Amino acid sequence: MKKKIIVEIHFNAFGFTPDRFEKKWIDHRMDLFMKYAVSSLKKQTNQNFLTLVRYEDSTEKLIKEALARYKKLPSNIKFVNKAEHMNGLKESCQSNDYIYIVRLDSDDLYHKTYIQQLHDYKPKKDTEVLINQNGYLYDSVTDRIAHYYHFSPQFYVYIYKSDEYLEGKRYRPGGHGNVIKKFKYELLKNRNYVNVIHKQNVSNKRLGKKDTNTGRVDTKNVITDPKKVRDILKEFM
Repeated sequence: MKKKIIVEIHFNAFGFTPDRFEKKWIDHRMDLFMKYAVSSLKKQTNQNFLTLVRYEDSTEKLIKEALARYKKLPSNIKFVNKAEHMNGLKESCQSNDYIYIVRLDSDDLYHKTYIQQLHDYKPKKDTEVLINQNGYLYDSVTDRIAHYYHFSPQFYVYIYKSDEYLEGKRYRPGGHGNVIKKFKYELLKNRNYVNVIHKQNVSNKRLGKKDTNTGRVDTKNVITDPKKVRDILKEFM
């Protein structure tokens, strides 16, 4: 069975911050995207995937201006508007039996072997989603990192049969926390992701504080040694 792996990133097409349509937000977020997500995607040992970075149509001019400040992206990483995003998904369905839609935020990381893992993994016939519960939480403000566990995190993969996707089938969990509750799932055991804390999202969570809304941080084993932190991040970016 042929499958196409698609990394889906919502740059500013979805979110709760109204300033995501403004130049200042877009420029700053583009810096984060290039530093983290792009570095992680370029680091993948298997480059057989397509990344669709969805932006709000009305901000196309600002997006292109921001992109012009950086080197050209690899051919498998594309910024797309709403129509291009849907066309990319449908075209992938045409020549493949399955599409795997990999969710990633524009400021986070996957392990360098993650795409290869997805190519190699053989899920059960009725599995709808693959979930990564184990990863790291990296505080880029203080340069510290810790093991991180989340029961139903934002790091998951939707599995669709191409013909069903083209017929309109969609998984709609109503929030990341519902993914594990609503769909038939399998857990990927590896520590596959890094959730990055930075100044733009620093109020959401900090290492050393109990965080019952987002997950569980191993506060007893927070890594502060710069070399050890770098060694871990090298596996992701």
